[in-house]
Amino acid sequence: MWIFFAMMTPVLFGLVHVVDSYCVEDVFDEPWYGVVVGCVISMIALIPFPYLAPFIQWDSLSGSIILSGFVAGLLIQFSQLLYFYALDFSEPGIVAAYWNFVPALLPFAAFYILSELLTVRSYVGIGILVVSSICFCLLDSKPETKIFAFILMVIASIAQIVMFLLEKIVYSTISFLDGYYIILSGLLVGGLTPLLFKQSRGKIRDSKKGLLSFWKVFVVVELLNLLALLSSQLAVYLGSPSLVAAVESMIPAYAFLFTAAWFYFSKNKNISDAINYLFAKIVLVFAMGVGVVLVS
Repeated sequence: MWIFFAMMTPVLFGLVHVVDSYCVEDVFDEPWYGVVVGCVISMIALIPFPYLAPFIQWDSLSGSIILSGFVAGLLIQFSQLLYFYALDFSEPGIVAAYWNFVPALLPFAAFYILSELLTVRSYVGIGILVVSSICFCLLDSKPETKIFAFILMVIASIAQIVMFLLEKIVYSTISFLDGYYIILSGLLVGGLTPLLFKQSRGKIRDSKKGLLSFWKVFVVVELLNLLALLSSQLAVYLGSPSLVAAVESMIPAYAFLFTAAWFYFSKNKNISDAINYLFAKIVLVFAMGVGVVLVS
């Protein structure tokens, strides 16, 4: 069952990457706006909380588990912040490819911290997925911006690796519902942190009119993002963090497909950039499919 949620996640995140890139380029005055706006809309997830609260097993929530889940939520927002800044330097497909430091390194971290050992077939599948995704990056990279996006995404990927491990520790101890709301609390606090600074609040206030004109876009993309996060956490809850991260490495392929479709239907003159090396990219998408079969 974990494979279904793991395969849904990159589709949703692929859409989110494309729309986020548009927002960073044409809507947000500062990349960190994406974290704050996303966090405000994410509060939708709190609406059912009063009805679900009676089902939460409050006595099983130890301090260490609450802290682990809360930190996992903070790390999600921290990595998102770096991701938005990386989008300011590079294209969505390239930035998505840099996320693949996560499945490349997570199996080693999971082995040493969680004593998780995978089959040879799974390691081969992870290798195919990671190499294919890196090839996407190499096909599209712009040398003048690659180094900045690279540094930001290495740090973001390390944060994601720690987040995956903390999520698995949390979900191995308590129910999914309990863990989800603990992690969500960290996510919301992390997303609202920029508003603690007077200068940030002033910038948001000055941009309020422009931001509100795009509220429909923000709601759609954040609902997709919430679904992607929920899907990812369900996959981790039901399966192995290393395998989930490997399947999620297909994000660059979906980001490429959605970007090409966006350019084509909007008759954007940059369509040629999106379909550069088209045959090679199709081959890489096929290779990723093989990788998913091997890890599943």
